[in-house]
Amino acid sequence: MVSRRILVAALALGLLSGCTSAPDAESLPDGASLVDASAETLRDLESVRFDFRVSGAIPGLSVRGVNGVAQRSAGEFGYASGEVDVQRTTERTQYEYELSGDRLRLTGQDGEDEELPVPEQFGPARVLDPERGLHELLTQATGLETESREELDDVAAYRVNGELSRQAVSQLVPGVHADVDVKFWVSEQQSRDLLRIWIQVPPRQKNEGSVMIELALSDHNEPIESMRD
Repeated sequence: MVSRRILVAALALGLLSGCTSAPDAESLPDGASLVDASAETLRDLESVRFDFRVSGAIPGLSVRGVNGVAQRSAGEFGYASGEVDVQRTTERTQYEYELSGDRLRLTGQDGEDEELPVPEQFGPARVLDPERGLHELLTQATGLETESREELDDVAAYRVNGELSRQAVSQLVPGVHADVDVKFWVSEQQSRDLLRIWIQVPPRQKNEGSVMIELALSDHNEPIESMRD
């Protein structure tokens, strides 16, 4: 009898814990509506602080991480400055960078400068374009479902799961060979700011691991001067 009571109590506790930990999907906003609203907000995004990270190797993409501030309408290609981590053959090198006008200036740890033409595809004017770049990435996502409500860097946000085609992702990340899983973090505030994108690129071969791509955004539409301080 005692063992039966223990069993019943254990089952009851298990059911209760399951009920309290399970997300209340009915109380969460619709995923497609959240992402659509965030895409509309992106149309008015003029400046932002960002942190882009790649965990793993993607053919044709030498950047492993880049962070800084970006402004859309500062010249033909926009403006950006910050730090970048680049994989060059067998070495990883860190640079400070500034994208201004039609030039990208890299400053190595030895203080030496290197100037390159701006890669138009990755210029802030393209990435933050009201019709292309991040906006297009959100509008092309499918199968959107809101998974949970989370605190992201002390900001209340909804996490939305979905899928993106290879063609859609390749517009911003070259070398992606297949469709991908994606997650968007959209702020709970009515502005529905896009706070983070997480993309999982499947392995090319069985003995390889997935590649994770993450982009975090903050300080939406803050003046560039204040973000650089």
